[in-house]
Amino acid sequence: MTDQIDEDELPKPTMLQRCRSIARATMLFAPPIISVGCAIVVGYITYVTSNKEPPADISTLAISILKSGDASPEMRAWATGALGIRTDMPISVGSIRQ
Repeated sequence: MTDQIDEDELPKPTMLQRCRSIARATMLFAPPIISVGCAIVVGYITYVTSNKEPPADISTLAISILKSGDASPEMRAWATGALGIRTDMPISVGSIRQ
């Protein structure tokens, strides 16, 4: 059987020991919580910015630039960027059918 220990026999923790235990617990649990929170915020911001539609007037302007025959390459590059058209993807030979 086990002996029962009176609470009077146990040493009471000092203020320094209590502060150390709280600091240790904080150092153990706070960084993962902060990391997960930051990852959620970054994911949300990335999702919102990548799924945002360009305003109608910018879309109309970009389409008219792409349709015109005398637009400069810089304006065409801006228009494709404004519409979100990717032009930097490599084309494989097998994907082009004649």
